Amino acid sequence: VIGSALVVLGLALVVAFVVVIARDDEYRRAALAYAHNQGNVMYEAEFGKAQVRRAFEGVGVGAGLLLALNGATLIGLGTIARRVRKQRL
Repeated sequence: VIGSALVVLGLALVVAFVVVIARDDEYRRAALAYAHNQGNVMYEAEFGKAQVRRAFEGVGVGAGLLLALNGATLIGLGTIARRVRKQRL
């Protein structure tokens, strides 16, 4: 039960952050402005801020994947434990 909950929560976290990344228009605008204004400190700072935010969003995706993997591991361990218990009886 806990493993299934972790898998669902992890996958929901991944989907949520992927949607946030896909809808991040501010990052696209900052990247475009920086590309057209190379050397401008203001646009470089805005793009740097957008990159930091994007990195945190990527960490959210990674955390969701790891959480789902932990849940899948718990499900697998539970299945193995049930099989071993049945074999001993």
